[in-house]
Amino acid sequence: MPAIGAVQEAVLLHLLNINLLMDLGAHPPEMAASIADSFAPNVEEECWKIYGQTTCFSLTSPWVNASRPVIRAPKSPGEIGTTFKLFTRLNDTFPATLDPGNLGTVLSAPFIPDRPFKVISHGYLSYGTVSWVKMMKGELLRASDQNVIVVDWSGGAQPPYTQAVANIRLVGAQLAYLIYSLNRFADVPISSFHLIGHSLGAHLSGHAGTYLRESYGLYLPRITALDPAEPYFNDTHTITRLDHSDALFVDVIHTDDSPILGFPLSLGMTQPIGHLDFYPNGGGEQPGCSGGMKCQHHRAITYFTESIRQSCPMTGVACPSYQEFMDGECWGCDQEHPCSPMGLESTNLPVQPLTKLFLHTRDRSPYCGYHYRVSVEVSNTTQARDHDGEFAIIHLRLVGNKDKSRPIQLSEKSHYYEAGTVHRQVILTHDLGHLETMGVTFEYPGSMFNIMSWRLKRPRLHLKSITVEPLGHNIAWRYCFKNEVQQAGMEYVLSSKNSC
Repeated sequence: MPAIGAVQEAVLLHLLNINLLMDLGAHPPEMAASIADSFAPNVEEECWKIYGQTTCFSLTSPWVNASRPVIRAPKSPGEIGTTFKLFTRLNDTFPATLDPGNLGTVLSAPFIPDRPFKVISHGYLSYGTVSWVKMMKGELLRASDQNVIVVDWSGGAQPPYTQAVANIRLVGAQLAYLIYSLNRFADVPISSFHLIGHSLGAHLSGHAGTYLRESYGLYLPRITALDPAEPYFNDTHTITRLDHSDALFVDVIHTDDSPILGFPLSLGMTQPIGHLDFYPNGGGEQPGCSGGMKCQHHRAITYFTESIRQSCPMTGVACPSYQEFMDGECWGCDQEHPCSPMGLESTNLPVQPLTKLFLHTRDRSPYCGYHYRVSVEVSNTTQARDHDGEFAIIHLRLVGNKDKSRPIQLSEKSHYYEAGTVHRQVILTHDLGHLETMGVTFEYPGSMFNIMSWRLKRPRLHLKSITVEPLGHNIAWRYCFKNEVQQAGMEYVLSSKNSC
């Protein structure tokens, strides 16, 4: 995040503390006691009994620092009122309640033996019966005969935001104890568990992983974070947030980096924190969201839920930046630029933690699709060099033996096509199968109101060839132009007869 002034930062933090930014539609709380909130308490820790065990929560560094200037103790277990509901295909409507404080509810729980456990945790201002949780639970049970546990900590997910941040520490400890109880007393292998959390629920899952490791010597196999919350977690110590050490495999989907009211802070984290960090559409504005923060923050949930259905792939490519991905510089799904599905089928790769992966999505369901790299080669003939290049926006129509694409605009803005250059762009479309034809048109971005763009002659390009490559396949279709010069506004149809 870029640096901001002390006054602006103070205003931002004050707004966060009184819940004006994070409330996303609910009425802000009263501003009483906001001054007291700006100071850390005098005590160094707060202890609560969690299922008969005393657990203490530090209120000193690194839990309080410049990024977390307000420190609160978690509320009591009774005030938060965490519940754990177990769903299977046999009881997908009437869940069983798991109470780790009553071991009998755990031992007699109707879970399916030797099947995976998916554990879903909601975020701030949410609850266990919210529609997206119901949908994700339903999709998981339709996809496989497994166990789904829904963590409902809605009593602790209320304003102010700083209190909710504190409460997930206690809920994480509660969840860790539940998993420990299932493992120790019900013989459920720790390898069965996969935690899935949205926003604050992602960091809650991270806390559970930490408690399991440090208190019980158990290592979670996987945590999936759906746009983990950024305020009070960005640039903080790893112990205070989700980190790749919290499970053997931590995959993260980042979908919202939109500034809150112009401040350099977003609802979702932008920094990589897992083993694999996926940034669909660059992790910023998501297609179809029209700039809405809540839509973008929740789009990670939508992508993960759709990945359960597997109607088509959502494949991320390891790449240093989104721009390099879009420019086709990271390609091939090879050792240099490995690939992984985003979502349920995400798999760990032999890469360093904090590896970024990028991909495109559609603007509506199904959001998935197939990536292709398009390379436009400009001729280097004497005629092309004498023409001195041209500004243009190229449009494509791709037709294969399986399907055809919608009209594709290769770039939002015009590119300068100079003799001897190659321009690459990654696009998303349907599974075309074997490419049969491509229609190529270009427009000149001139304007009657801009005298500098006026032309005495009709704009023209000197394109030599266009190459199309599907991601993950060692295939390339390269078609050459018969015409040495292409005129603006005319469509040129290339087919296998034009292979070169």
